[in-house]
Amino acid sequence: MRALLVCICCIATLAITPVLLAAPDKASNRTYLKMMDVQELWNENSYSEALQVLQEFEQKINREPYDHAVVLQYIAHTYVFMDQIEGARVALQKALQLPNIGVPLTAELKLVYGQIVLGDDRFDEAREALEYWYANTEVEKPPNQIFTLAYANYMTANLERAEDLLAIAIGKAGNPKKSWHRLYYQVLFDRKKYSAAEQLLLGIIERDPYEHDNWRLLANHHMQLEDAQAALAAITIAYNEGLLDEADDLKRMIALYSVVEVPEKAARLLEKHLADESVETDADMLKRLADLWMLSRERPQAKAVLRRAAAAAPDGRTYEMLGNIFFEDEDWENAHESYLKAIDLGGLDEPERIYLLAGISAEHGGMKEAARDAFKEARKSDDLKKQADALLRRLDRS
Repeated sequence: MRALLVCICCIATLAITPVLLAAPDKASNRTYLKMMDVQELWNENSYSEALQVLQEFEQKINREPYDHAVVLQYIAHTYVFMDQIEGARVALQKALQLPNIGVPLTAELKLVYGQIVLGDDRFDEAREALEYWYANTEVEKPPNQIFTLAYANYMTANLERAEDLLAIAIGKAGNPKKSWHRLYYQVLFDRKKYSAAEQLLLGIIERDPYEHDNWRLLANHHMQLEDAQAALAAITIAYNEGLLDEADDLKRMIALYSVVEVPEKAARLLEKHLADESVETDADMLKRLADLWMLSRERPQAKAVLRRAAAAAPDGRTYEMLGNIFFEDEDWENAHESYLKAIDLGGLDEPERIYLLAGISAEHGGMKEAARDAFKEARKSDDLKKQADALLRRLDRS
């Protein structure tokens, strides 16, 4: 942001400076000529020499407020060229405190000052300075400066003003930057003008259908409005056109398939991209894949994937999930083994409950002593003590 604002500041403001200097009732002829010398030094990239010339000349005209302000303005520009923004800010503040420098020059100074403080995220101060420039400048206002003022208004939550200014800036610009339309979209969305915001996005996509971020923005628009079907439609179109192939895009698409209750498609899509390594194969992704297979009622695939997840990064929760699947399938030996592994690895919310499930699995699997040991651990929980004692009594009677 700083680099953009500095560039705008130098190009737009310097373009109108000679007009003010040439005015006979404004800066003196000697100041005008000296500033022309400074511009020659700028053209040669001799910024340090230009700064020295300006600082020496400032001492000679510091009793003439208008000339002094013009010199300080040039000093500020020189500091900007040297990427010494603090020096530019100090020079501009000093110039703005001078008396009787007139509205047009004050507007110029405030334009540059507003852009500098905007680059430092001092948004209220920036908006105040830029609004003064907008209200008082006598020359044609460049679209990029209007956009800067719109941005300052947006960042200070003056959304209606920002919307009006963005419409003017975009209307004036022959080929506005992508960032302008995106800010305009955000302003419309924040003002809850959702239909207008969507139409703006669709227009952006129509003009540039191969820009990845436009499709991401459209999908995100629908997601924020909790319209998962529309979000999935947008992201699927872009995916099928080969526009969205980053891991985060694929993860978002998979999540949307789950939301719209098409888990099998999500599972197959994730499996495909894990296989071609466009999505990193880690334990979390494998567990997500297992969840999707479970939601799809594809239990064999879920168990196979969870085993891979457990091998990749053994942890208690993964083995607990694996134990639950074996338990539901009445695969008692594997359920018991998985539950004990989960307890051994730790990280469980209720280890005593897992002991209870391990005991039930062992009992059904004919492992009475293993069941007894597990129930004794389970009864250490006040919430499970009564149930564990009942299971121990049943075990004793069998």
